[in-house]
Order: sequence, then C-alpha cells, then structure tokens
Amino acid sequence: MTVTTAAPAAYACDEARWQAVHDRDVRADGHFCYVVTTTGVYSRPSCTVKLARRENVRFFPTPEQARAEGYRPCRRCYPDDSGRHAVAVRAVARACRIMDEASLPPSLDELARKVGYSRFHFHRMFKSFTGITPHAYLAAARARRVREALPRSGTIADAVYSSGFNSGGHFYAAATEILGMTPKAYRAGGDGAVIRYTVAGSSLGPVLVAVTDKGVCGVLTGDEAPALLHQLHGMFRQALLVRADGEFAAAVAAAVREAEPPQLGRELPLRVRRVALAVRVRRAVPAVCAPHG
Repeated sequence: MTVTTAAPAAYACDEARWQAVHDRDVRADGHFCYVVTTTGVYSRPSCTVKLARRENVRFFPTPEQARAEGYRPCRRCYPDDSGRHAVAVRAVARACRIMDEASLPPSLDELARKVGYSRFHFHRMFKSFTGITPHAYLAAARARRVREALPRSGTIADAVYSSGFNSGGHFYAAATEILGMTPKAYRAGGDGAVIRYTVAGSSLGPVLVAVTDKGVCGVLTGDEAPALLHQLHGMFRQALLVRADGEFAAAVAAAVREAEPPQLGRELPLRVRRVALAVRVRRAVPAVCAPHG
C-alpha cells in the first residue's frame, strides 16, 4: 500500500507540480504522481524517464487514483512500492561490491543471478539507478585496480594481470583511455607529462578532472577540493601540473553537469554514486579539453 501525504503548498497547483517533474524533484515524491497519457504510465515526480510533453501529462494526488483510471505503474521508479525500490537499491549496491572485489570479472548472467534478477531486468535496473551499465562499472573497477597497482607492482605485466585483465593486449588497447599516458609514464608518476587540471562542483562534491595531450588521466571525487589536488600531486609527482584556463574549466563544468547521476539512485552508497559519476564524466569531457601540440 502506498502512503501519500497531503500535498504541501509547494505542489498545490499543476504548474508547481510540472516544475517538480521537470526538475525531477525528489522532495515531491509521495505528494503526487504524474501520468503520461500517451504511454498510460504513472510515475514518481523524480523518475528519470525521458521528460514528456507538458500537454501529455496529468497529475494525481495518489497512485491509487491513477491506477483506478486504468493507468499502470512505471517499471523504472516503482511509484506503488517503496519496498521494491529498497530491494532494488540493495541489489545494485551488492552487485557493485561484487564487481569491486572480484579478482576475475563476473559475467552479466552470473552477476544478475547473484543478486536475484534476470539478466535483462538487472541490466536495465542497474543503468536506471547508476546511469551506467554493469559492464561500464566493471571496467571502471578494473581500471581503478590497475591504476593503483602500476606504481607498486614489480612489473607492468604484474599490475595488469593482478587487476583482472585477461591479456596484455586487452590492457594495452585500452591503456590510453584508462591512464591518459603510457603505462611506463604512469608507473613513473607521470614522468615528463604536462597535466592540466580543474575542479568543478557536483551534487556529490567537487570533481577534479586532469588531462594530458593524450586524454583524461584522472577524474577524482571527494569532499574537499584541496584534498583532491593533494591526491593528484601524489599520483603524478614527476609531472608538471598546470591549473587549466577558463575555456577548459567551462568545458569540464559542462561535462560534470551532464554527468550528474540519476535521482533514482540517490539511496545508493556515496562511493558507488561517485564511481558512476566519474565514469560519466570521463565520457562527457570533450576531446577538445586535451591540449594538442
């Protein structure tokens, strides 16, 4: 049974409700639901589904009233069942722990089975909650491990195989995308590299983005910008670090805004949401951010 409180003044009129839907305002959840008449589906105000046209949207005080008129619940935000939503959150969080800790990458079928879902349902649910696919999260976990292992392993090969890559060729094909420089240079603390960096704000705290002439070499997230800069200096102690100019900073800020995580996953552990944000930032930072010369 869905418990819905009386709508506060902030959501008392359709104009305010539409603004809440437009903003995917999580504070509006539980105060009303909305229906897209062209699909026949009703959703929470914060649902991350593609925004419908205003003329195709109706509002109802409760999901029960929408259902009574023949509309059906959204399969992305579970407007009728907060318990089901909580179960999904726990499943996604558990899947992330499995991927973080796995010495060998699990298959999607294996991962879905371990958290109690079918392959198709799990894949769709994971992306809805994190904004990235399980494969992208797994790749990020493996990339994190190899970045951590390179400076302290006996050889580059040791770092590669201990991080879950099944072949050196597989790693080297992705090395520039993962490291933003050669493995040898990364292992040597960025020796000889010129790295530009900037910090942008996000809903999860500051995000530091650093690039070389080859691509992105770091996306760091945390609570305070000075701590992120200290971390960057520790990673690339032999590189020349240069604070970015306004054009670069503006491009990164736009990329971070574009990469904001779905509201649907707001109850996931902060660490998981920051990993997903970093993955999306790496994709969103345009190639022109990297200096050429």
